[in-house]
Amino acid sequence: MESRRERWASRVGLILAAAGNAIGLGNLLRFPSKVALYGGGAFMVPYALSFFILGLPLMILEWVVGRTAGEKGRGSMSGIFGVFFKESRIAKTIGSLGVAIPFLIASYYLYIESWTLGYSFLSLFKAFYPEKVSMEYFLESFRAYVAPSSWATFFLVLTLLLNFWVLLRGISKGIELVAKVGLPMLFGMGSFLAVFSLSLEGWKGLEGLLFMFKPDFSKLRDFQVWIEAAGQIFFTLSLGMGCIAAYASYARPKEDIVKVGLWTATLNEIVEIGLGGCIAIPAAFALFGASSIGVLAAEGSFRIGFVSMPAVLFSLPFGFLLSFLWFFLLFIAAITSSLALAQPLIAFFEDELGWRHQKAVLVTVFGMSVGSFCSAFIPGFIDELDFWVGTFFLVLFALLEVLFFVWMWGPERFRQELMKNSFLRIPRPVVYVLFGISGGFLLVILYLWALSKIGEVFATSSWSLWVARIFILVSLLGLIFLSLKAKKGGNK
Repeated sequence: MESRRERWASRVGLILAAAGNAIGLGNLLRFPSKVALYGGGAFMVPYALSFFILGLPLMILEWVVGRTAGEKGRGSMSGIFGVFFKESRIAKTIGSLGVAIPFLIASYYLYIESWTLGYSFLSLFKAFYPEKVSMEYFLESFRAYVAPSSWATFFLVLTLLLNFWVLLRGISKGIELVAKVGLPMLFGMGSFLAVFSLSLEGWKGLEGLLFMFKPDFSKLRDFQVWIEAAGQIFFTLSLGMGCIAAYASYARPKEDIVKVGLWTATLNEIVEIGLGGCIAIPAAFALFGASSIGVLAAEGSFRIGFVSMPAVLFSLPFGFLLSFLWFFLLFIAAITSSLALAQPLIAFFEDELGWRHQKAVLVTVFGMSVGSFCSAFIPGFIDELDFWVGTFFLVLFALLEVLFFVWMWGPERFRQELMKNSFLRIPRPVVYVLFGISGGFLLVILYLWALSKIGEVFATSSWSLWVARIFILVSLLGLIFLSLKAKKGGNK
């Protein structure tokens, strides 16, 4: 019997919402930073391979399990694991990690999102208008803003209220509507800025584009390039977060989720490569020369967005308007992602505990607000959460998804579910090979990451880091407790 839970109003709305989930700050800030740092075209080789052997299989996996569980009225990873493994307490405990991850990421992501909203308004009203444009000016402005300033606090509250209002309206009247309006705006503004960046100084920006697609094959011997490329695929497609599965659970049972998944991935890559790669790098190349690429790489993602790009844009006529477009573009990308990050926990409260939608949204946003204010006022809180939740837990949970949903549930059963209502017919060996490779790749990534990074946990320690670690632990244990306490079969 089909669940009577809310559904997406249209396939277009579903695709745009799912694309908005994947499209975020990682596309427009993190991607150009990684390309600049790891040799341009050299980075694109393992990036493309990771997309096909890791990104697409894992994305389709979450679409399959999400739609299947959604037919039984379950949308959170805790409930999905329960559906597939007969309400096993161990399975639901593992699934709780897939509810905690997006909640914890949202806890610091919302604060960063509020920067984009604040900077768009401050740019439009010419709060940034230096007599002499320089990166040093914008660096000092950025540091003063995130101290945090009163402006930062105001725009954080405003961002939380905007997310609360949209989430309160639900799937079709809230998230889907924002996606239908926001994604076309994102493509429009992004396309304008991309063409503008490429055409600077007599189309000198095209040299920056050439840098991105001309590989230096000697750099491929550096395994760190491969690790970073695979990591970028996780960020760009929202893998290992449970967000895709949550969105898939609201799809209609006869929806061709393979087609939707492929469209989602395609739109995401258009934004990442076509917009993310064609704005920051070409603009810096055109105005400051090839040496600026090294500066971009050294500064990292946030400095590209909030220091380098304003310096580039304010050096041009009508710089305040260009800066407004840039930051509002980032805000649209950010809010479509933060709405998706909130949905798994909302689905958990509604499906597993039987809460009303209003109560589920209120508690979810309150919890994320606590994390957001900790991110604003506790030094190192963002970095510690990102270290664990934004990297390690993502790879770990993706590995658990492959292990449980493909190999333990059964490759043939998974293949049959995948092909249900799909235009694609997949031979049995393809499932074995594809998920065998992706599972092995995940194991290697997890091992190498732990080998190189886990020592940092024990090398540094302070009260602020322990606050972040306790926040992670309490969130995870609380969700495990509620998951095990929930009624078997959910509250349909």
